Amino acid sequence: MGLFTKEELQRYAEKFLCGLYGQTGGSLDRSANSIDIYIKNISYGAYERPQYGYQATQAILRELKDQGLVQTWNLDQEVRLTSSGLDKCRGMCK
Repeated sequence: MGLFTKEELQRYAEKFLCGLYGQTGGSLDRSANSIDIYIKNISYGAYERPQYGYQATQAILRELKDQGLVQTWNLDQEVRLTSSGLDKCRGMCK
């Protein structure tokens, strides 16, 4: 079994995506730190258990990359929206 159920992964991926959208101001040219987005939008307890935060972030990023909604680099530490991700955020995030 994975770190999250399918429903949890979907819910956390949407929160992560909206957090990225907010932090980058919806710009395709701006990137953000993936762990910071996870901590600010999903789990404030990640600093207490850093390995869990890293594993959770990786699972969420894998899901979002598979859907073509984000791009990552620098060992997945930096993340930015794709045009598909931006379109999804415009309809989903408030």
